[in-house]
Amino acid sequence: MPVAEVEQDAWAARKQWVHTGDLDIAYVEIAGAGPPLLLIHGFTDTSRSFSLLAPHLAGRRLIMPDLRGHGASQAGDGCRVADFAEDIAGLIRHLRLERPVVVGHSLGGMVAIALAAWHPGLIGGLVVLASALKPGFTPDHPLPVGIRALRDPISPTDPFFAWWHACGASVPQPFLAGLAKEASA
Repeated sequence: MPVAEVEQDAWAARKQWVHTGDLDIAYVEIAGAGPPLLLIHGFTDTSRSFSLLAPHLAGRRLIMPDLRGHGASQAGDGCRVADFAEDIAGLIRHLRLERPVVVGHSLGGMVAIALAAWHPGLIGGLVVLASALKPGFTPDHPLPVGIRALRDPISPTDPFFAWWHACGASVPQPFLAGLAKEASA
């Protein structure tokens, strides 16, 4: 079995939890030096999204949370970007992270932007990948509705994944099935 697969299989066993106020947030931490990197995953993903990137950041302290309602974190009552950002602020405070560089992908980018706007003193830098700059959603938007409807473990056959990964017919179905399987792990 390739090394990457072993790491993927063992990822869940590395999770720790922190209580951020009204719920428990799961995270994986990899020890290292220098300013910590706080990696925030996108929608339908988990901290595991960064497992294949982590070896390329060897030597750096990495903190990779599961956002509320994702992976091993509790869902809580809210699923607004503000709720996610407050959870991450609580994580930073609880772990006493010294102004981490926050890297957010997709939904994680929106969370990172909100965190930087509302808690600028908590972070030392911001990197946003493939994200919207205006992270406001109404409660009836498909994104928060989809988050509220998901239950752990998320099945890769959940109809929500079909909506989330919808794209042109030219994308091979086995590829889309693989995306759904990875996002549900």
